Amino acid sequence: MAQELAGKEVYTSENDKAHFAYSFLPGMLFVALLCLISLLSYLTDADLAWLGIRPRSFFGLIGVVTSPLIHGGLLHLLSNAFPLVLLSGFILFLHPKVAVRVMVLVYVLSGVLTWFIGRPSFHIGASGIVYGLAGFLLFNGFLRQNRSAMAVSFAILFLYSGLFYGLLPTEERVSWEAHIAGFVAGLVAALVYGEGLIRKPQKPTYIEPNVVQRHVSNTMGTHHRHLHINYEMQEPVREKSHFYTLDTTTGKAAAQTNYLLASSNKKQTGK
Repeated sequence: MAQELAGKEVYTSENDKAHFAYSFLPGMLFVALLCLISLLSYLTDADLAWLGIRPRSFFGLIGVVTSPLIHGGLLHLLSNAFPLVLLSGFILFLHPKVAVRVMVLVYVLSGVLTWFIGRPSFHIGASGIVYGLAGFLLFNGFLRQNRSAMAVSFAILFLYSGLFYGLLPTEERVSWEAHIAGFVAGLVAALVYGEGLIRKPQKPTYIEPNVVQRHVSNTMGTHHRHLHINYEMQEPVREKSHFYTLDTTTGKAAAQTNYLLASSNKKQTGK
């Protein structure tokens, strides 16, 4: 449970576990919707293939929205269900700020690209979304080029190495065009919404008078804290002139005075 300390939230391990668990909830709800549609289609013996993507057909554009909801059978549904829950959960947990935008982009762009490059038949299933989510995690890790992101990329390569096989036109009934479209959509999402992309180093700037300069300390970890320091140049202060009288008997200067004596050439007489 989150606690507040000095105006800042402090997350405990229980909160992290809860956040990790809840990250998989949207994917599970989406898969539950797919199962419900498949069950109703089976019970009513309805053929919903016409709701798929029909490439280069104006009416086939409706499939951009409806085709991921339609599956050809139980095996087709199960092959997409587990990857949808796992990949969407990891994106929501690792990239909560851009997760929704990434999923919407992958959902729409994978369907649109399939409509452009697909064969003249109905393309159904959520495999394009699966390839898009996997492509985002894979490409985002290589674009960020840090250890944690690269670890996720290699985990995706290890768990879903068979995804690359699906990019080839090996089976007539498999929409490899949708797989390629989803993979490209994942790459686009990584380029547009990827976090921590490498940027070109900026040239150092010199400190100017009366200008607020930003000081960055790289000893605070990867997430720098910015400290604003105001440098000001002050005008030099001119000292006032003071006059002293010399006592010739003692050889010491008397107390300072700010007025000029009438003459310093007269001899001083002692008692």
